[in-house]
Amino acid sequence: MTMIRYLDIQRMSSEDGPGLRTTLFFKGCSLACAWCHNPESIAKKFQIHWLSSRCIGCGSCEGVCPNGALLRGESGVLIDRRLCTGCRACVSACPALALECKGTDAEPDVLCRELIKDKAYFGRDGGVTLSGGEALLQEGAVELLRLLKAEGIQTAVDTCGMVFSEQLEAALPYTDVLLYDLKLMNDADHQRWTGRSNSLILRNLGTAARWAKGNGRLWIRTPVIPGATDSEENIRAIGERIQAIGGAERWELCAFNNLCIDKYRRLDIDWAFQNSPLITRRHMEQLLAVARSTRACEDIRATGALGNEE
Repeated sequence: MTMIRYLDIQRMSSEDGPGLRTTLFFKGCSLACAWCHNPESIAKKFQIHWLSSRCIGCGSCEGVCPNGALLRGESGVLIDRRLCTGCRACVSACPALALECKGTDAEPDVLCRELIKDKAYFGRDGGVTLSGGEALLQEGAVELLRLLKAEGIQTAVDTCGMVFSEQLEAALPYTDVLLYDLKLMNDADHQRWTGRSNSLILRNLGTAARWAKGNGRLWIRTPVIPGATDSEENIRAIGERIQAIGGAERWELCAFNNLCIDKYRRLDIDWAFQNSPLITRRHMEQLLAVARSTRACEDIRATGALGNEE
């Protein structure tokens, strides 16, 4: 039985493709980007979060973990990530919902029925987006796309491109819009910041471009991360690659945000970008000018919040 492990369903989204959308966030990713805004989406395994604002200090969670991974200290609940297996015994024991499990399993047909509840709100250009993590790592993603198309839903897939080519090719016939991340063109930099080479991503980009020249819509998205991806050299190189392959409808420069810092704290991870400022409007305008000079595609724009000028 094929199951999909997902994090969340976000309704009424306007940032995950055209129109008004419902977005399903898959759990598990093939990259480990140092700036990831959804760190709980990187590992596919269940992960327990403690929310201090909800905790009533009742002690119901003490002693219930079969592996001894959970303790109460002076600062609150402590989770030993090396011992935690995600069994969720502590989650069941907490009456205040202060312990949450990140990750839910469901069959594609069950998820399809849930996702199409918003069909009346999609309008002409809205629909459902499969995001992540990396949706195309899970076999159930293609089946879910097929079910959504059978219901007349416009589908979008948000991918980092680090997936087996066969899986991408299997998904494209059931995909209307492909949101494709291009982060760094220099392979050494890509390995440094994401943990993986970009060679497969660039090969799959060629497949995506050929599909887009047929009957698909290809949107390229580049996260603009201070000190990592925000150089004019990188933006120019990405633009030149997009222009060379053709087929892209839009290229978005997505501004870095630091709203995810609490997610890292709840996962007990030191975040390398926790003190990084937002991209300033001036810097983004400079990068936009570079991007547009490459003539990568007709629609090149910036998205996300920007910081005050330096």
